[in-house]
Amino acid sequence: MHQFSFKKRMEFQAVIMAAGTGSRMREITSGIPKCLLPVGNIPLIMGSLNILKRAGFSEAIVLVRENEKIKIQNAIENKTDLKLDIVAIPKNEDWGTADSLRFIKDKIKTHVIILSCDLVSDFNLQNMINTHRSQGSSLTVLLVPFPKSLREADMPGYKKKCKFERDIIGLDPNGKLIFINSEADFEENVPLKMNVLVENPHIKVHSNLMDAHVYIVKQDLVSFVVNNEHISALKGEFLPAAVKKQFSTRKQNNKNESCDVTLGATLNQDWIDLKKLSFEFSSSKLAASYLKPIVDNEFVCFSYIDKECFCSRINTLVAYADINKKISKNLPILAGEQVKSHLYQKSQVDAESAVGENCELLLKSSLKQSAIGAYCKLNERTKLTNCIVMDNVTFGKECTIQGSIICSNVTIEDGCSLKNCIVGPDQTIQASSKLNSEILQGSDQLMQI
Repeated sequence: MHQFSFKKRMEFQAVIMAAGTGSRMREITSGIPKCLLPVGNIPLIMGSLNILKRAGFSEAIVLVRENEKIKIQNAIENKTDLKLDIVAIPKNEDWGTADSLRFIKDKIKTHVIILSCDLVSDFNLQNMINTHRSQGSSLTVLLVPFPKSLREADMPGYKKKCKFERDIIGLDPNGKLIFINSEADFEENVPLKMNVLVENPHIKVHSNLMDAHVYIVKQDLVSFVVNNEHISALKGEFLPAAVKKQFSTRKQNNKNESCDVTLGATLNQDWIDLKKLSFEFSSSKLAASYLKPIVDNEFVCFSYIDKECFCSRINTLVAYADINKKISKNLPILAGEQVKSHLYQKSQVDAESAVGENCELLLKSSLKQSAIGAYCKLNERTKLTNCIVMDNVTFGKECTIQGSIICSNVTIEDGCSLKNCIVGPDQTIQASSKLNSEILQGSDQLMQI
């Protein structure tokens, strides 16, 4: 067992991307790094750390922003037995994930496994590694079904539904990646090169799978990122470039030009079989005009699809609110162990709620499907339903809070009623306030959406 773990550690290095600003959820990340957002009282990044721990890893590189390093280091180092190399990227640099990977090029000595810090999943990374090896893959991407619960969820603080951008992914029958792009990169059609169709006559185009942002990357592909400084983002730039690299070809006749083939009206379908289309657009003469790929199929990109696992990326307000529902199911994935329940004699706390350390729940207060952080206080007859509450929040008497996110160091005075609201850090809600679908953040700034 020890010999196997040592071999795996030498074969792969783990890199966790935790330097993002949480731009899609700035309403709640203004006072806390995205990777430390509490999910049932546990920092979000613990999900990625426990994925590595379950797979037998003993160390990881964690990329963070320079101005957040100390806060992140203090928050997670005592919560995991992984040896962490926490690397700070310059705070004034507007870098993408590929830029961040390039920044630590001297630390990369082997193949790498790259994970986002916002992943909550019980998928088996070891199975993905085994598949990557057996396929001789240069790049393997984890794909999971898009969570159905997100399509039905409301976004706190807003009266409108959240729109989700789908991934459009083309695969051959063996799971080889033919293309992978976000929906915004296409209009109504998916363009393909003729030689791609000739070499891959059976392609399924999926719009119901999600790129989970877990990538196994061979060392030579890391060098590809390092040497191509125009590539800034792994998702939007590196992945499409790497997949396209599979189909680099030499032509026998320089006069022959590549032709584009367009797949019409595919974006509203889960998949499409291109066998007939490929025969219509190809011929023996056309096929003969292309040689094998330059790399002779030694460079290939594959998907690893897990349709049975639980997997969610917490990169939007809706996803953050959704993961905090049914905490009893999701919390062990983050904690790496079964979470102990709390008993409060004077109040009611249901099995779908989580309570942080040193909290005070007074007479007839109640929690239903809610998570509250450390050092919070609920006064008499205050009721929270389907809420997320961070650290050091005080609720006055007879408050009713529903479907809301309350950030750290907030005081909500007596008799307040909040429904579907977001309260930013360090705010005070005056007594008897009645708020619905509103966002309170900054200095006395109240936004009604």
